Amino acid sequence: MTPRCSHGRFPGLVPLLAVLVFFVPACGKKTPAGKDEAKGISDLVSKASAGRAEIDFQKGQLTVKTPGGSAVLTSGGGSWPADLPEDLAPFRAGSIRNSTNSQSPEGTTWTVTFAGAGAEDVAAYIEDLKGDGWSLIMESEVPQGAFTRLERENMVIQLTFMSGDGALIMNILRRRGD
Repeated sequence: MTPRCSHGRFPGLVPLLAVLVFFVPACGKKTPAGKDEAKGISDLVSKASAGRAEIDFQKGQLTVKTPGGSAVLTSGGGSWPADLPEDLAPFRAGSIRNSTNSQSPEGTTWTVTFAGAGAEDVAAYIEDLKGDGWSLIMESEVPQGAFTRLERENMVIQLTFMSGDGALIMNILRRRGD
């Protein structure tokens, strides 16, 4: 049975934050437009959380804490998230556009978005994961790309590859209590 994902009392907050990650780079800029972006995002998150969110903007990073959990969004490129489990091999093709990390009672979720990935790179990464003990749960090919889901112990990886853009969205969930 596939585990259901719940984000406590703020079910719309985490998807909202995932969308906002594309706006975070402007928030760290010392321009009036960057300050306007930061205020707009702060207002949106405040409304989504009924005013119960703590929001912190720092150099391309947005941290939001609510009674139901927390989320950290980083944008503007970078490296493989340092807080991912060490035994998860990093995807080395393409470049990281942004990443998110959110905590909830169910566990920790990371989303890492890559640009410039190729279908061969993604296929090789999936084979590497299988070699490291990950089980293939689902695979689906569509004209625009592919979706793959793998599991190992208390972790799930979902890979969404869009061939036209060379984009890869990697969602990693480490469940608590498994």
